[in-house]
Amino acid sequence: MKTWKNIGVVVILALGGTIFISSCAKNGATSKNPNYDFTTIGRGSIESVVSSSGTLSVVTSVSVLAQMSGRIETVNVDYNAKVKKGQVLATINTDMLKLNQMQAQAAVDKAQANNNLQLLAVQNAQALADKGLLSDYDLKTSIATLDSSKADLSSATASLEQIKTQINQYAIISSPINGIVLQRDIDVGQSVVGGSSATSSPLFTLTDNLSKMEIDAQVDELDISGIANGQAVHFTVEAYPSETFTGSVKEIRLMPETTNNVVNYDVIINAANTSGKLLPGMTANVSFVKQKKDNILVAPSAALRFTPTTLSAAEIKKTVFLAGLGSLTAEQLQAASASYDAAQKAIAAGKAPAARSGISSLMSGGRVPGAGGFGGPPGANRQPTARPAGQANAAAAVVVAKKTLWYIDDAGKLAVTLVEPGLSDGLTTELVGADSLEGKKMILKIKAE
Repeated sequence: MKTWKNIGVVVILALGGTIFISSCAKNGATSKNPNYDFTTIGRGSIESVVSSSGTLSVVTSVSVLAQMSGRIETVNVDYNAKVKKGQVLATINTDMLKLNQMQAQAAVDKAQANNNLQLLAVQNAQALADKGLLSDYDLKTSIATLDSSKADLSSATASLEQIKTQINQYAIISSPINGIVLQRDIDVGQSVVGGSSATSSPLFTLTDNLSKMEIDAQVDELDISGIANGQAVHFTVEAYPSETFTGSVKEIRLMPETTNNVVNYDVIINAANTSGKLLPGMTANVSFVKQKKDNILVAPSAALRFTPTTLSAAEIKKTVFLAGLGSLTAEQLQAASASYDAAQKAIAAGKAPAARSGISSLMSGGRVPGAGGFGGPPGANRQPTARPAGQANAAAAVVVAKKTLWYIDDAGKLAVTLVEPGLSDGLTTELVGADSLEGKKMILKIKAE
């Protein structure tokens, strides 16, 4: 009985170990076959852009300077005020000017009196000269004195008019345009310097229109060839990150700016501001649209970069190579696989030239035993073709230019197809000549557990 009991214990332990090992193997197999996130190949639009950044500013602005020195008496407008042409913005104190005006008026009156007196003297001298009682020299001297008094009167009058102009015009700072006050740099009681002085500064900054803005963007010399006048532009600002604004290239300024050996060019962009959301000084993240395609077959760029982790590098290389041969029957695929394996063994054995010749023959359209010739990506309905061996390099270049899209085939195994990438915006890539893939599910990435 003990013997049978011992045998039973051994059997039970063996069965338990078998189940445990099977479970481990199953878990290991599961870990080797991760879950995937898939993407469906469909149609969409892609823009190829040049990215840059710049600063928003008004199209035109006017700086209002003081035309005379003095102390600010009144300030009638503030920031963001809408003003009309000729509207009084501020005034300068004119107390001293009014005193100067009184002095100038007295000087004019005195000069006028002297001029009137000298006019009588000339008239008397002329009468005496007509009777021969006054020499010609004395007459001309009297006339010259009258001319001098007239000049004094004109000078005094001009000085008076200058003071009047300062009081009635220069002391009154008015708006030169219809517009909006962007900046006010004065306060009541502040002293200002006349505009003719090198130390003068703007009192007000005005703009005539905020519905149109400009962006001064810096474009690297490597990208400037993709920029042209009139080119479409879209941009965002940090204040409204989810909203996209549009514009167009106004001009490319030819004078470069070099900073730390990096050459940039100023590109001026016209931007509509009908909503009034754009404000001067905002930073704009700009995208210059180089090319745009609509209703094209697209795939996420991440899917083109996916590489299986459950296959070795050699297995991936072989799978991609066989996919590049085109649509094959099961027999043709088996023959091509055998030829590839033989070539790889030959390379490993040091018979590389012959092996590469065999691989090159396949890549250039050479026949697989039982095959009528092939070419193109899986799923493409292409007629069998054969290319001369002299085109091997060109064919190899085409293969190198293509990208991979991995998927799960009908048998539940990893498979790959080669596609030709076209236009890309970084996130999405155009698939050229791959209409048969529309609606197909491709692996995007390994699903995070």
